Amino acid sequence: MASVRASFTAAAMAAGLLASSCGGGSSPVATPTPAVLPGTPTAGGEGASANTCPIGKGDPAAECGKASPQLTAAVEAAIDKLVQERPELFNKNEESGANTGQYRVLARDEYIDGVIANLRAAGLCSERTVDRERVLVKSSNALSEEWDVLLASGFIRRGSYSYKQTCEPSVFPVAPEDLTAYVRTAFFSFECDAGIVPPLPPEGKLRLGCDGFVTATPKQRSGVDVPSWIHGTEIQWEQRDGQDVVRVEPDPRFGNDFNKILRPTGRVGGFVLCATVLGKTGCLNGQTIP
Repeated sequence: MASVRASFTAAAMAAGLLASSCGGGSSPVATPTPAVLPGTPTAGGEGASANTCPIGKGDPAAECGKASPQLTAAVEAAIDKLVQERPELFNKNEESGANTGQYRVLARDEYIDGVIANLRAAGLCSERTVDRERVLVKSSNALSEEWDVLLASGFIRRGSYSYKQTCEPSVFPVAPEDLTAYVRTAFFSFECDAGIVPPLPPEGKLRLGCDGFVTATPKQRSGVDVPSWIHGTEIQWEQRDGQDVVRVEPDPRFGNDFNKILRPTGRVGGFVLCATVLGKTGCLNGQTIP
């Protein structure tokens, strides 16, 4: 009769780690989530891979913080021009504050992309932030500014309230390989025979009688994930050690090659599984245990 297996997700492991840390003074360790690759955004205002800036490339290690914004007038002019030329994007009968010109936006992506297009038409470099939520703009490589031109309530955001930060030197545009600082390769969940309790994913251990689910995640210097539409779908896997300890198999649940299943062969020992994305390699140095 087939054995009954229990699935242990990263969320459950993280919860268990949090509970166990209450009396011991240790902090919970975040576990990775499996890579699910959505489609590339089709709207304009490209992100870190934009090639529309004749001024030059940015520096992903730029220092960012609050300063005195220099491009307020340019951002306001780009918004005003869009309101005038694309009235269908706004409901001018609704304002966030009387006589503020902060009209309700009816098409979020078209609005943000329209502001970017107007900034570019004015001779500036502009694109979306990596998360595609805000606007980056610069007039030289000495610095760039970040602007949040849309309120969460769906209205235009204007003036000093829309300024977020300044980066010196300019933080954009950045090629995908430069934005990717490292690759984290780690367990995110396990599936075990009945009665077997797996280790916590961050420990890098795989108990005999369990299958381990591994994901590779490209990361920025800040530790934030590089969006899949930037890093793409290309990845190379290499099992550098422990071929007699674990077998590496595709994980059919996610439809991409960023996730693998590790199945123990029954031997106790170490293994090394590495993933390379955009020239950056990250390895899981793991061990099977009884």
